[in-house]
Amino acid sequence: MKKLYLALLAAGVALISSCSYNGAATTPPGATDSTLVTFKTQFTANFDEFVVDTAHGNSGMGDTVLSDNRISVQDIVVDTGLTYKGYSHVAKVVTMQGSLAIDSDFYYQDPSGDLYRYNFGFKILNSYAVLVAAIGAPVDQGWILAARMKSASGTTWIAKQEDSIAVTFINGLYVHFSSSAQMLADTTIIVGTQSLKCRHARHHVIASVPQGQYGHEAGDAYVDTYVCPALGAVPIDFYHHVVLAGSLTTSQAQGKFKLMTSHN
Repeated sequence: MKKLYLALLAAGVALISSCSYNGAATTPPGATDSTLVTFKTQFTANFDEFVVDTAHGNSGMGDTVLSDNRISVQDIVVDTGLTYKGYSHVAKVVTMQGSLAIDSDFYYQDPSGDLYRYNFGFKILNSYAVLVAAIGAPVDQGWILAARMKSASGTTWIAKQEDSIAVTFINGLYVHFSSSAQMLADTTIIVGTQSLKCRHARHHVIASVPQGQYGHEAGDAYVDTYVCPALGAVPIDFYHHVVLAGSLTTSQAQGKFKLMTSHN
């Protein structure tokens, strides 16, 4: 397979892949073309998924996509008319590694064009076993406004209003969650010989324990997603590595870079 280099200079990322990426805006700010994301039942896409870690031990300042740490996965749209968590006409996409289902995503687009993904961005916080153990369950923040498909580049919004979950083993202690987002420049992604025009949204996901007798901790992550309305798919999800810092501990968790290589 022909190898092309993909560069995400803003994130300090470089990897060898079977796809290429052009980070320049391909339409003027605010141009949206089609904004309806039409998921198709049984649409199948192949992806390379890479581990994302810090660059050369750099403390939270850069990402490295580890090109030698790759798995192949497949996304299959199994339903487009699902009723799920209060919404109808929801699309369900299952991620397979071989014959094993390893993940699933749920999408809903409202009449205004806003695209929601269930628990989007917050899944990466489940990389922290100590956080999951403290809450007593995986982080689940419900429907997240993932992309404002009809909005101009530069548009910002609160993707998830602050929500608090009690820590199970310390009475009166809560973890606070929030997510803010922004539409960035439209991007063209090349998959095989096909040019896919995508809308690009970036999320900043935060989990924090306020200052108190137990100290202060805050974990945050940036997530970039690229949505292609014409294809009815998400060719790239980029979960940057996650940083946890505060008076109790400082640690990091790996992210992931998921890149479409083909589809049928």
